[in-house]
Amino acid sequence: SSGINAEYGEYRIEGKDRTGMILMNISPDNLAKALSNAANATSMKMRLTKKQVACLSVEIAVPTTDGNGQRIVTQDVPISLVPLIHWSEFEDPGMPEIHMSIYFPPLRRLKNLLERMRNLSNLVTIQATWSGEMTVSVRSDLVTTKTYFIELDTPDTDDGVDMTRASAEVTVDIKKLLLFGQSQYLAASSRSICNIVHGRSLQLFLLQDDVKLQYYLPAVDL
Repeated sequence: SSGINAEYGEYRIEGKDRTGMILMNISPDNLAKALSNAANATSMKMRLTKKQVACLSVEIAVPTTDGNGQRIVTQDVPISLVPLIHWSEFEDPGMPEIHMSIYFPPLRRLKNLLERMRNLSNLVTIQATWSGEMTVSVRSDLVTTKTYFIELDTPDTDDGVDMTRASAEVTVDIKKLLLFGQSQYLAASSRSICNIVHGRSLQLFLLQDDVKLQYYLPAVDL
């Protein structure tokens, strides 16, 4: 879904719904490829278009190699619009009480780590403590590999966080977590928060100015 209040300086809405919301189905891989040039962009425009199929057209202005101008790169990402009568099926799921909240290390570094680890296993375990430590590990029949991060920040907590646990962990699908790692293309200076419901799920947030991207991952039974 996309809201207009904070994301865009200019906008135009045409349609039956006047809430400023548009719901669509889109492939994360295709969107990530379309945004691969956005890190060095001077501007970016996204709009719905109708080609042979409905598309999200992404127009990215990037500097030329000589630095004296810019070129426009346009990518058309196929989408399917969600009819208004089905919007209730896409409401945010209710989250149980969170046991741990910590900032992820830089997404580029995390993505590179997960790409190496997925050669060993389809599952990855994320463990974190309130002291700012995080362990990312995979296990196979032959080897267990762990990477440790220290001195990570922890966000301000609220009533939805259970701070009685010293640590929490969850095991998830490594390929699905890698999709969140692709978020680095959306904003190079963004930060991301990892909320852990021990043994049950991950709730991930990508933060960039006034924009917040939320991502849920259920636990995988071992």
